[in-house]
Parts: sequence; structure tokens; C-alpha cells
Amino acid sequence: MRVAAVLVTLILLAGCSGSGGSGAAGSAVDASGSPVVAPPTAEAATEAPTAGASSRSSVDVTALSGRIVFSNYDDVWTINADGTNLRRLTHSPWHEFDPSLSTDSRFIAYRSEPNEYPELWLMNADGTGQHRLTPDGGFATWSPDGSMIAYAPSGGPSGMSWIAIMNADGSGQRRVPNTEGGEYPAWSPDGKRIAFNSNLSGSARMSIVNVDGSRVVDLSSVGEGGQPAWSPDGRWILFASHRDHTDNGRDIYAMRPDGSGVKRLTRANAETPTWSPDGRYIVFAAGGLFVMRADGSGVTLLPVEEVGEASFPDWRWPSTSTAHVSGARLR
Repeated sequence: MRVAAVLVTLILLAGCSGSGGSGAAGSAVDASGSPVVAPPTAEAATEAPTAGASSRSSVDVTALSGRIVFSNYDDVWTINADGTNLRRLTHSPWHEFDPSLSTDSRFIAYRSEPNEYPELWLMNADGTGQHRLTPDGGFATWSPDGSMIAYAPSGGPSGMSWIAIMNADGSGQRRVPNTEGGEYPAWSPDGKRIAFNSNLSGSARMSIVNVDGSRVVDLSSVGEGGQPAWSPDGRWILFASHRDHTDNGRDIYAMRPDGSGVKRLTRANAETPTWSPDGRYIVFAAGGLFVMRADGSGVTLLPVEEVGEASFPDWRWPSTSTAHVSGARLR
């Protein structure tokens, strides 16, 4: 199975990862014997990274908190970040996927295709109260204060998508200027900007725009990439890219919001990354669902094998959580 093959590759690569500093003893190699560039160093704002064996070990999933929602392209599922309480939330005969948890973890926006066309729907976090928000849209993401949703209408017959925002109840839908071809919107933590990718050039290129459509930051100099995800502290953006693959595979990278400091974090056909609420971990899809530290080390499989090929994870804490959002520092 693809999940098993990816798991073996990721574990081997994680085991070869050092602390990320130059001059580390020994040279890591991948399964083919090629040199592996050490991942960037990451740590919480109040915690230095630990060198040696502990930095190479798997993530202790049982110590993680919060809830992760994801899909297998047929249905929306949810699981505790510690690997317990896997639940299927949708049971329709049509495709339902691409979920996004509200900031307070009370609601899930997701894509539904009852008429073989992408519609944006909303449900309670327990799967009840499913209803349509808009007849055209996908790639939903919540504003940091939970009052708005950014999404990408498909463009209808023209096929030209763009980024739009609306109130959380589906009212007040409006197009964000200067986002033609836009998909995968991601709010900045301060709620003022949206990162997204577009395919106007034939391959995904990323940009950042103010919520009102002003002050566009063109990140095309970064090269091909999409599926951006802003770190909780606003200092980094994850993205997926084909750049190091000759096939249609992707891997996960991180960059600063100005496009500098690009770092490769995975080497095993990974995509749709998102951060843990405190910025110390990343969950991503690679056939199954995997968690790793913010520096790319400690890749660990979450127990979701029974759902098939998982993707589009989103990770939140309950609204009552008082945990500190420290973020990650990649050097």
C-alpha cells in the first residue's frame, strides 16, 4: 500500500535527520544513497531544540492535544491529535472533503458535491447541522477571529477561480480584487492578509494580498508552489511544491512571508500541510496522515489507515484551551 511505502521512506529519512546545524557529524543519505540536506532547525519561542537522538526520534503523539479534521475525498473525518477517537462525520453518497475547523473548533466548513459541482457547506464539529453556505466554492479557511471565511469559487463555465470572503453564516459574499486564478487561501494570524496560489502561468505561483485586495506581494520568485499555510506566529509559510520531483509528486517547504529562506522539510510525496495551534508541529498528507516537528524531524504516522488515502488536515484546539501559542523558529 502507498501509506506503508511512504511510512518506511519517511521513517528512514527522519532517522537520518540531525539537529539541522552545519558541521554535524556524519552525512545523512536517502534510500538511494544520495546526500540529504539537513532540515532547518526549529524550536518553540521558549524552548531550544535538543540535539542528538531525541531530535531524531518520532513525535510522541500521545502527548499532543487538540482535534484534527481531514478527509479521504469521499467523507470528512476527525481524530484527536493524540490518535484517539477517530470518527466519520459525513455519510453522503457524493464526495465531501477539504474540511476547515473554525477558530473555536465549533464548526467545520467543507466542500460537498451533491450535484458533481463544488459547493461550500457548514456543519457542527460533531457532524450535525449540515447545510450549504454557497453553491460555488472550495478551499475554505476561517479568519483568526472566526467571523469570516475565505474560499475560492470555481468560476463556473469560465473555469477562472478567485479568492472571495464571506461572513461565517454565508452572508456578505464578496470577491477579493487581484486574486484571479486563486486557490488555497490562508489567513495571516493578524487577519489582515491572505496568502494563496494561482495557476495563471500554467503552474502554481503564490501571492499575498490584503483582505481588501490591496498591496499584492508577488511571490513568483519563489518558484512553483501552492497550498500555503501561515504559521501561528506569522513568521513562516508552509507550502507544497513539485520542484524537486520529476513526476507529479510534491514535498513540503517553508519560507518567510517575503519569499526568503526557503527550506525543504519532507522528501516523500507530501502535501496539504498545516501547523499545530502552537506552531511546534506540522500535520500533512502522504497517503496517510503524518505529524512531524516544525523542523521536519520525527515524522510519525497517525492511526487513520482504515479511512484510505487521507488529505486536507486542519488542526485546532478547543475554545477552552489555555495553551501558549509559541510558534516555531526556522533558521
